[in-house]
Amino acid sequence: MAPWLELPYEINNVTDEEDKLIKKILIGYSSKFVKCGKHGYVMPGSFKKHAEAIYNMEVRPDDVWVITFPRSGTTWTQELIWLLKNNLDYATAKSIPLYERFPMLELTSKIPDIAFELIKTNFMNLGNFQGLGAAARCPSWKRIENAPSPRFIKTHLPLSLLPPKLLSTAKVVYVGRDPRDVAVSYYYLHKMVAKTLLRSGFPTFWEVFRRDLLPWTPIISHTNEAWMKRHEPNLHFIFYEDMIKDLPTQIRRMCKFLGKEYTEEQIKQLSVHLSFDSLRKNKSVNNTTGDAVNGVQFVRKGEAGGWKTHFDQKMEIQAEEFIIARLRGLDLIYPSFLTEETTHL
Repeated sequence: MAPWLELPYEINNVTDEEDKLIKKILIGYSSKFVKCGKHGYVMPGSFKKHAEAIYNMEVRPDDVWVITFPRSGTTWTQELIWLLKNNLDYATAKSIPLYERFPMLELTSKIPDIAFELIKTNFMNLGNFQGLGAAARCPSWKRIENAPSPRFIKTHLPLSLLPPKLLSTAKVVYVGRDPRDVAVSYYYLHKMVAKTLLRSGFPTFWEVFRRDLLPWTPIISHTNEAWMKRHEPNLHFIFYEDMIKDLPTQIRRMCKFLGKEYTEEQIKQLSVHLSFDSLRKNKSVNNTTGDAVNGVQFVRKGEAGGWKTHFDQKMEIQAEEFIIARLRGLDLIYPSFLTEETTHL
Protein backbone atom coordinates (compact mmCIF):
# COMPACT_ATOMS: atom_id res chain seq x y z
CA MET A 1 0.00 0.00 0.00
CA ALA A 2 1.27 3.48 -0.89
CA PRO A 3 2.30 5.75 2.01
CA TRP A 4 -0.43 8.07 3.32
CA LEU A 5 0.06 11.57 1.92
CA GLU A 6 -0.68 14.76 3.79
CA LEU A 7 -2.85 17.22 1.92
CA PRO A 8 -0.71 19.55 -0.23
CA TYR A 9 -3.32 22.27 0.12
CA GLU A 10 -4.94 24.17 2.97
CA ILE A 11 -8.58 24.07 4.05
CA ASN A 12 -9.79 27.26 5.74
CA ASN A 13 -13.17 28.49 6.92
CA VAL A 14 -14.95 31.08 4.83
CA THR A 15 -15.56 34.46 6.49
CA ASP A 16 -18.69 35.06 8.58
CA GLU A 17 -20.10 37.27 5.83
CA GLU A 18 -19.43 34.65 3.14
CA ASP A 19 -20.97 31.89 5.28
CA LYS A 20 -24.11 33.98 5.76
CA LEU A 21 -24.39 34.56 2.01
CA ILE A 22 -23.92 30.87 1.20
CA LYS A 23 -26.57 29.86 3.73
CA LYS A 24 -29.09 32.16 2.07
CA ILE A 25 -29.01 29.60 -0.73
CA LEU A 26 -28.08 26.32 0.96
CA ILE A 27 -30.24 25.15 3.84
CA GLY A 28 -29.48 22.62 6.56
CA TYR A 29 -25.76 23.24 7.05
CA SER A 30 -24.77 24.09 10.63
CA SER A 31 -20.97 24.10 10.32
CA LYS A 32 -19.08 26.78 8.41
CA PHE A 33 -18.30 26.29 4.76
CA VAL A 34 -14.64 26.02 3.81
CA LYS A 35 -12.31 27.03 0.99
CA CYS A 36 -9.80 24.48 -0.29
CA GLY A 37 -6.46 24.97 -2.03
CA LYS A 38 -4.94 28.00 -3.74
CA HIS A 39 -8.07 28.63 -5.81
CA GLY A 40 -10.34 28.51 -2.74
CA TYR A 41 -12.79 25.81 -3.87
CA VAL A 42 -15.87 26.09 -1.67
CA MET A 43 -17.11 22.96 0.10
CA PRO A 44 -19.32 22.15 3.10
CA GLY A 45 -17.38 22.07 6.36
CA SER A 46 -17.74 18.29 6.60
CA PHE A 47 -15.42 17.93 3.59
CA LYS A 48 -12.52 18.40 6.02
CA LYS A 49 -13.26 14.93 7.44
CA HIS A 50 -13.05 13.28 4.01
CA ALA A 51 -10.45 15.30 2.09
CA GLU A 52 -7.37 13.24 3.03
CA ALA A 53 -9.05 9.91 2.36
CA ILE A 54 -10.19 11.11 -1.08
CA TYR A 55 -6.75 12.49 -1.92
CA ASN A 56 -5.14 9.18 -0.88
CA MET A 57 -7.64 6.87 -2.55
CA GLU A 58 -5.98 4.23 -4.71
CA VAL A 59 -6.67 4.74 -8.41
CA ARG A 60 -6.95 1.63 -10.59
CA PRO A 61 -5.88 1.36 -14.24
CA ASP A 62 -9.35 0.18 -15.31
CA ASP A 63 -11.17 3.04 -13.57
CA VAL A 64 -13.09 5.58 -15.65
CA TRP A 65 -13.67 8.93 -13.96
CA VAL A 66 -16.01 11.73 -15.02
CA ILE A 67 -15.13 15.15 -13.61
CA THR A 68 -17.41 18.14 -14.04
CA PHE A 69 -18.56 21.25 -12.30
CA PRO A 70 -22.21 20.55 -11.27
CA ARG A 71 -24.87 20.88 -13.97
CA SER A 72 -22.42 20.61 -16.85
CA GLY A 73 -23.74 17.48 -18.55
CA THR A 74 -22.48 15.03 -15.93
CA THR A 75 -25.42 12.61 -16.07
CA TRP A 76 -25.46 12.68 -19.88
CA THR A 77 -21.76 11.86 -20.05
CA GLN A 78 -21.98 9.14 -17.39
CA GLU A 79 -24.69 7.28 -19.26
CA LEU A 80 -22.73 7.61 -22.51
CA ILE A 81 -19.50 6.26 -21.01
CA TRP A 82 -21.11 3.43 -19.08
CA LEU A 83 -22.90 2.15 -22.18
CA LEU A 84 -19.79 2.43 -24.38
CA LYS A 85 -17.70 0.52 -21.86
CA ASN A 86 -20.39 -2.11 -21.27
CA ASN A 87 -21.07 -3.07 -24.89
CA LEU A 88 -24.30 -1.04 -25.13
CA ASP A 89 -26.03 -3.14 -22.46
CA TYR A 90 -29.25 -1.14 -22.41
CA ALA A 91 -31.10 -3.77 -20.33
CA THR A 92 -28.70 -3.52 -17.39
CA ALA A 93 -28.52 0.25 -17.74
CA LYS A 94 -32.30 0.37 -17.43
CA SER A 95 -32.48 -1.98 -14.44
CA ILE A 96 -29.72 -0.43 -12.28
CA PRO A 97 -29.84 3.29 -11.41
CA LEU A 98 -27.03 5.37 -12.83
CA TYR A 99 -26.02 6.54 -9.33
CA GLU A 100 -25.24 2.88 -8.49
CA ARG A 101 -23.43 2.14 -11.75
CA PHE A 102 -21.48 5.41 -11.61
CA PRO A 103 -21.39 6.64 -7.96
CA MET A 104 -20.32 10.08 -6.76
CA LEU A 105 -17.02 10.24 -4.88
CA GLU A 106 -17.69 13.08 -2.41
CA LEU A 107 -21.46 12.64 -2.03
CA THR A 108 -21.35 12.12 1.76
CA SER A 109 -19.61 15.46 2.34
CA LYS A 110 -22.35 17.20 0.33
CA ILE A 111 -25.20 16.07 2.63
CA PRO A 112 -26.45 18.89 4.92
CA ASP A 113 -25.83 18.23 8.62
CA ILE A 114 -29.51 18.16 9.56
CA ALA A 115 -30.43 15.87 6.65
CA PHE A 116 -28.53 12.73 7.68
CA GLU A 117 -31.26 11.31 9.93
CA LEU A 118 -34.03 12.39 7.55
CA ILE A 119 -32.29 10.56 4.72
CA LYS A 120 -31.74 7.43 6.82
CA THR A 121 -35.49 7.30 7.55
CA ASN A 122 -36.19 7.97 3.83
CA PHE A 123 -38.13 11.17 4.59
CA MET A 124 -39.82 12.43 1.41
CA ASN A 125 -38.12 9.52 -0.42
CA LEU A 126 -34.75 11.32 -0.07
CA GLY A 127 -32.98 8.04 0.71
CA ASN A 128 -33.70 6.89 -2.84
CA PHE A 129 -32.49 10.08 -4.50
CA GLN A 130 -29.08 9.93 -6.21
CA GLY A 131 -27.68 7.40 -3.71
CA LEU A 132 -28.15 9.65 -0.65
CA GLY A 133 -29.38 6.75 1.50
CA ALA A 134 -26.17 4.73 1.08
CA ALA A 135 -24.00 7.86 1.39
CA ALA A 136 -25.62 8.76 4.73
CA ARG A 137 -24.80 5.33 6.17
CA CYS A 138 -21.25 4.93 4.85
CA PRO A 139 -18.81 7.47 3.37
CA SER A 140 -19.30 7.51 -0.40
CA TRP A 141 -15.54 7.38 -1.05
CA LYS A 142 -15.24 4.24 1.11
CA ARG A 143 -17.94 2.44 -0.87
CA ILE A 144 -16.08 3.30 -4.07
CA GLU A 145 -12.75 2.29 -2.53
CA ASN A 146 -14.17 -1.16 -1.77
CA ALA A 147 -16.07 -1.58 -5.04
CA PRO A 148 -15.01 -4.28 -7.51
CA SER A 149 -13.34 -3.37 -10.78
CA PRO A 150 -13.97 -1.90 -13.22
CA ARG A 151 -15.14 1.18 -11.36
CA PHE A 152 -16.98 4.15 -12.85
CA ILE A 153 -16.54 7.24 -10.66
CA LYS A 154 -18.24 10.62 -10.80
CA THR A 155 -16.90 13.69 -9.02
CA HIS A 156 -17.35 17.45 -9.03
CA LEU A 157 -14.01 17.98 -7.31
CA PRO A 158 -11.30 19.69 -9.39
CA LEU A 159 -8.14 17.80 -10.30
CA SER A 160 -6.07 19.48 -7.58
CA LEU A 161 -8.22 17.94 -4.82
CA LEU A 162 -8.13 14.43 -6.32
CA PRO A 163 -5.53 11.63 -6.06
CA PRO A 164 -2.23 12.85 -7.57
CA LYS A 165 -1.75 9.70 -9.69
CA LEU A 166 -5.20 9.95 -11.27
CA LEU A 167 -4.16 11.10 -14.76
CA SER A 168 -1.16 8.78 -14.93
CA THR A 169 -3.28 5.75 -14.01
CA ALA A 170 -6.91 5.92 -15.16
CA LYS A 171 -9.08 7.28 -17.96
CA VAL A 172 -10.61 10.65 -17.09
CA VAL A 173 -13.29 12.62 -18.95
CA TYR A 174 -13.84 16.30 -18.12
CA VAL A 175 -16.91 18.19 -19.34
CA GLY A 176 -16.95 22.01 -19.41
CA ARG A 177 -19.99 24.25 -19.92
CA ASP A 178 -20.79 27.95 -20.28
CA PRO A 179 -20.86 29.27 -16.66
CA ARG A 180 -24.03 31.26 -17.36
CA ASP A 181 -26.00 28.15 -18.33
CA VAL A 182 -24.46 26.32 -15.38
CA ALA A 183 -25.67 29.05 -13.00
CA VAL A 184 -29.25 28.75 -14.25
CA SER A 185 -29.32 24.95 -14.10
CA TYR A 186 -27.61 24.98 -10.68
CA TYR A 187 -30.28 27.36 -9.40
CA TYR A 188 -33.13 25.13 -10.58
CA LEU A 189 -31.55 22.09 -8.96
CA HIS A 190 -31.40 23.86 -5.60
CA LYS A 191 -34.91 25.20 -6.10
CA MET A 192 -36.29 21.75 -6.80
CA VAL A 193 -34.48 20.11 -3.89
CA ALA A 194 -35.28 22.83 -1.34
CA LYS A 195 -38.77 23.49 -2.74
CA THR A 196 -40.48 26.27 -0.72
CA LEU A 197 -37.55 26.47 1.71
CA LEU A 198 -35.43 28.29 -0.90
CA ARG A 199 -36.46 31.87 -0.21
CA SER A 200 -34.08 33.60 -2.62
CA GLY A 201 -34.71 34.04 -6.31
CA PHE A 202 -32.28 33.70 -9.19
CA PRO A 203 -30.77 37.23 -8.82
CA THR A 204 -29.56 36.37 -5.28
CA PHE A 205 -28.35 32.97 -6.43
CA TRP A 206 -26.44 34.59 -9.30
CA GLU A 207 -24.83 37.08 -6.91
CA VAL A 208 -23.48 34.25 -4.74
CA PHE A 209 -22.43 32.28 -7.82
CA ARG A 210 -20.47 35.17 -9.36
CA ARG A 211 -18.73 35.75 -6.04
CA ASP A 212 -17.47 32.14 -6.26
CA LEU A 213 -19.23 31.14 -3.05
CA LEU A 214 -21.30 28.12 -4.08
CA PRO A 215 -19.99 24.56 -3.58
CA TRP A 216 -17.26 23.57 -6.05
CA THR A 217 -16.74 27.17 -7.25
CA PRO A 218 -14.76 28.93 -8.66
CA ILE A 219 -16.04 27.36 -11.85
CA ILE A 220 -13.49 28.83 -14.27
CA SER A 221 -10.49 27.76 -12.17
CA HIS A 222 -12.13 24.32 -11.93
CA THR A 223 -12.42 24.02 -15.70
CA ASN A 224 -9.05 25.57 -16.40
CA GLU A 225 -7.27 22.94 -14.29
CA ALA A 226 -8.51 20.27 -16.69
CA TRP A 227 -8.07 22.48 -19.77
CA MET A 228 -4.36 22.84 -18.98
CA LYS A 229 -4.07 19.03 -18.86
CA ARG A 230 -6.16 18.40 -22.00
CA HIS A 231 -3.19 17.03 -23.97
CA GLU A 232 -2.52 14.30 -21.39
CA PRO A 233 -3.24 10.93 -23.04
CA ASN A 234 -5.56 9.80 -20.22
CA LEU A 235 -7.69 12.97 -20.21
CA HIS A 236 -10.52 13.59 -22.66
CA PHE A 237 -11.80 17.18 -22.46
CA ILE A 238 -15.15 18.03 -24.02
CA PHE A 239 -17.59 20.92 -23.94
CA TYR A 240 -21.28 20.42 -23.27
CA GLU A 241 -22.07 22.76 -26.16
CA ASP A 242 -20.20 20.50 -28.60
CA MET A 243 -22.28 17.52 -27.43
CA ILE A 244 -25.46 19.55 -28.01
CA LYS A 245 -24.22 20.60 -31.46
CA ASP A 246 -23.19 17.17 -32.79
CA LEU A 247 -23.65 14.24 -30.41
CA PRO A 248 -22.73 11.44 -32.88
CA THR A 249 -19.34 13.08 -33.55
CA GLN A 250 -18.68 13.35 -29.82
CA ILE A 251 -19.69 9.71 -29.35
CA ARG A 252 -17.14 8.67 -31.99
CA ARG A 253 -14.43 10.74 -30.26
CA MET A 254 -15.33 9.14 -26.94
CA CYS A 255 -15.17 5.67 -28.52
CA LYS A 256 -11.65 6.38 -29.71
CA PHE A 257 -10.60 7.61 -26.27
CA LEU A 258 -12.05 4.55 -24.53
CA GLY A 259 -10.77 2.08 -27.13
CA LYS A 260 -14.23 0.93 -28.26
CA GLU A 261 -15.66 0.44 -31.75
CA TYR A 262 -19.30 0.55 -32.81
CA THR A 263 -21.15 0.65 -36.11
CA GLU A 264 -22.83 3.79 -37.41
CA GLU A 265 -26.20 2.17 -36.73
CA GLN A 266 -25.22 1.51 -33.11
CA ILE A 267 -24.02 5.09 -32.71
CA LYS A 268 -27.31 6.33 -34.15
CA GLN A 269 -29.25 4.14 -31.70
CA LEU A 270 -27.13 5.40 -28.81
CA SER A 271 -27.72 9.01 -29.87
CA VAL A 272 -31.47 8.41 -29.68
CA HIS A 273 -31.11 6.82 -26.25
CA LEU A 274 -29.10 9.86 -25.09
CA SER A 275 -31.58 12.44 -26.40
CA PHE A 276 -32.98 14.59 -23.60
CA ASP A 277 -36.54 13.52 -24.32
CA SER A 278 -35.40 9.94 -23.79
CA LEU A 279 -33.29 10.69 -20.70
CA ARG A 280 -36.13 12.56 -18.98
CA LYS A 281 -38.32 9.45 -19.32
CA ASN A 282 -35.54 7.11 -18.19
CA LYS A 283 -36.03 6.50 -14.46
CA SER A 284 -32.63 4.86 -14.15
CA VAL A 285 -30.97 8.09 -15.28
CA ASN A 286 -33.49 10.77 -14.25
CA ASN A 287 -33.68 9.65 -10.64
CA THR A 288 -36.33 11.64 -8.75
CA THR A 289 -37.67 12.13 -5.23
CA GLY A 290 -41.28 11.77 -6.31
CA ASP A 291 -43.63 12.05 -9.25
CA ALA A 292 -42.93 14.03 -12.40
CA VAL A 293 -44.85 17.06 -11.13
CA ASN A 294 -43.81 17.30 -7.47
CA GLY A 295 -40.53 15.43 -7.42
CA VAL A 296 -36.98 16.58 -8.12
CA GLN A 297 -36.23 15.94 -11.79
CA PHE A 298 -32.47 15.49 -12.08
CA VAL A 299 -32.39 15.83 -15.88
CA ARG A 300 -33.66 19.25 -16.88
CA LYS A 301 -33.83 20.88 -20.36
CA GLY A 302 -30.53 19.98 -21.98
CA GLU A 303 -29.95 23.16 -23.94
CA ALA A 304 -27.26 25.71 -24.63
CA GLY A 305 -27.90 29.44 -24.30
CA GLY A 306 -30.96 29.15 -22.06
CA TRP A 307 -29.37 31.64 -19.66
CA LYS A 308 -30.53 34.47 -21.93
CA THR A 309 -34.12 34.09 -20.71
CA HIS A 310 -33.03 34.44 -17.05
CA PHE A 311 -30.53 37.30 -17.13
CA ASP A 312 -31.65 40.92 -17.23
CA GLN A 313 -29.36 43.51 -18.87
CA LYS A 314 -27.48 44.23 -15.64
CA MET A 315 -26.84 40.53 -14.97
CA GLU A 316 -25.80 40.01 -18.59
CA ILE A 317 -23.12 42.71 -18.22
CA GLN A 318 -22.06 41.24 -14.86
CA ALA A 319 -21.75 37.80 -16.45
CA GLU A 320 -19.60 39.10 -19.29
CA GLU A 321 -17.34 40.94 -16.85
CA PHE A 322 -17.21 37.86 -14.60
CA ILE A 323 -16.08 35.57 -17.44
CA ILE A 324 -13.62 38.05 -18.99
CA ALA A 325 -11.99 38.83 -15.64
CA ARG A 326 -11.51 35.16 -14.71
CA LEU A 327 -10.30 34.15 -18.17
CA ARG A 328 -7.66 36.90 -18.17
CA GLY A 329 -4.20 35.32 -18.51
CA LEU A 330 -5.65 31.90 -19.41
CA ASP A 331 -5.92 30.24 -22.81
CA LEU A 332 -9.20 28.56 -21.84
CA ILE A 333 -11.91 29.41 -24.37
CA TYR A 334 -15.62 28.63 -23.99
CA PRO A 335 -17.07 27.93 -27.46
CA SER A 336 -20.29 29.83 -26.73
CA PHE A 337 -18.44 32.87 -25.40
CA LEU A 338 -16.08 32.87 -28.39
CA THR A 339 -19.06 32.83 -30.77
CA GLU A 340 -20.57 35.86 -29.03
CA GLU A 341 -17.30 37.76 -29.11
CA THR A 342 -16.95 37.06 -32.85
CA THR A 343 -20.52 38.23 -33.44
CA HIS A 344 -19.81 41.55 -31.71
CA LEU A 345 -16.76 42.27 -33.90
